[in-house]
Amino acid sequence: MAVLSEFLDIWDLVQEVVLQPDTEDVHKWRFEVSGKFSTKSSYEAFFNGSTYFAPSNLIWETWAPRKCKFFLWLVAHNRCWTVDRLARRGLPHPDHCPLCDEEDETINHLLSACVFARQLWHQLWRFFGIPDVTPQTDSNNFFLR
Repeated sequence: MAVLSEFLDIWDLVQEVVLQPDTEDVHKWRFEVSGKFSTKSSYEAFFNGSTYFAPSNLIWETWAPRKCKFFLWLVAHNRCWTVDRLARRGLPHPDHCPLCDEEDETINHLLSACVFARQLWHQLWRFFGIPDVTPQTDSNNFFLR
């Protein structure tokens, strides 16, 4: 019955349209100032309203193995199955971080704020002779230092 009602509404709208017999139909492309279609404007319209994800180049253009890149992609989108994510879904989980037993386990805690993670980062940077670039503990995003 809803379809019939919708048809009648459209019918009422169409009845108000008056066609000019001497005027040709004009196609206007609303994504171009000139009103003419172009492949470039179509491609740009496809991404209209999308957002740029800054860490994507940092993740995908590295020499790391594909599984490491995928893990970092999950980290960047906060999609790792940590305690906070398990708790939101009502699944069984430990109360705190299994490494330090001090704070709730989140992916950012595991990778940057946990004392064990910080020690690991420090040892890793020292081994490779890189200045200490460990993420700050107050950072809530692993990709921001």
